[in-house]
Amino acid sequence: MNNMQKRIAVIGAGVGGLYTALAFDEALNKEKYTFVIYERMANIGGLWNFTEDIGIDSSDGLPVHSPMYKNLTTMTPNDLAEVGFTELFNENERHYVSRERVAEKYNLYKHINCQHYVKNVKKLETGFSLDIVNTLNNNMMSVEFDIVIVAAGRYNYAKLPQVECELLKNFSGRYFHSKDVKDTSRYNDKRVLCIGSGYSALDISLLLHKAGAPLVTVNAKPCLTINNCNFPWNEYFKIVLCPIKAVNGKNIIFEDGTSDEFDVVIVCTGYICQFPFLEKQLQPEFRKPSFPHLYEAVVNIKHPQLMFINLRPSFLPKICSYLQGHFVCNILNNELKNLPNEKQMEIAVQNWYSEIPDTSSLTDVTKFYCNYYYKLQKFSPRVVIDKRHEKFTPYCIKVLLEGTHIEKMDKLLEDFA
Repeated sequence: MNNMQKRIAVIGAGVGGLYTALAFDEALNKEKYTFVIYERMANIGGLWNFTEDIGIDSSDGLPVHSPMYKNLTTMTPNDLAEVGFTELFNENERHYVSRERVAEKYNLYKHINCQHYVKNVKKLETGFSLDIVNTLNNNMMSVEFDIVIVAAGRYNYAKLPQVECELLKNFSGRYFHSKDVKDTSRYNDKRVLCIGSGYSALDISLLLHKAGAPLVTVNAKPCLTINNCNFPWNEYFKIVLCPIKAVNGKNIIFEDGTSDEFDVVIVCTGYICQFPFLEKQLQPEFRKPSFPHLYEAVVNIKHPQLMFINLRPSFLPKICSYLQGHFVCNILNNELKNLPNEKQMEIAVQNWYSEIPDTSSLTDVTKFYCNYYYKLQKFSPRVVIDKRHEKFTPYCIKVLLEGTHIEKMDKLLEDFA
């Protein structure tokens, strides 16, 4: 590092941090910038680091980061998940490429400091001050950086529905958020209610069914994933499309008058995006649920030296991270001079909000995501997103139901032409 280089801190070495690092290695002006990645855990991978721990991580005494559970279904064919990175996987592989292989293939470990927990990020007059704890010896250091990139994920803090959780205080069985599931085989003799209508509710319910649970019921909202695809859900589990009305012991009564006895309730209602290490003025706003108030879903409008990776909903998180990383390179290489002013960025965000589709149309939602990739891919010749990717959502449902994994996009096109 020379005195002329500006320093960049990347927080997190999961998907977001790794693919951002790759983009930086490819396109960042090394004469102007140097960067380092801080990862809290002993291994790279972020939320893909499975742990049996619930609540507190036994390795460092901090809250458990990963929401993974055993046999979690990943739903993307390899040449879709790794579009532009075919050198990462072998032709016959049926699983996601490991984070370790990504780091090794592209020589990314040289940038990463594992077991370094970013405790605080404070804004200075120019740049930022980071308090960083080495979790091996509990020593803390304060380091100043010019740019901060937050790639710490958006699936850390459980979102619990207030009304349902208040009613469940009268439940005499167990209830908990899906982050704490860990292993569905533990409930093979239990009557289970899953509250939620997204992919985790579907995946967990199907795993419970496969594990032999005598009763699996999904309490879903109308107009979302579960009732917008023409699949025979009732062959796998029971669906109730109305809210819980009352709870009495293990008996749960729904608004339509039906009721059942349950031993376990799993709340599959997603996550709240929080970054407790950021001081208040740096926290990203969410004026629309799940959609950050950031320019191009990346740049903090009031503090443009602070950027976020993979904070918006995304069905291709690796590709999203990589494209956003190249977008950040373009901004930094131009020393932020190509960014619009604050007012123009505010207008751009409002225009983006107006384009968010109604969730009753999964096709429109997928096209909305793809339109974002179409915009960003001009910054990277490696990745080409095209109309094939708009067929992603029905494919996901097929994978969940059949427990299969289609390897090639050609097969996906054939099935959903």
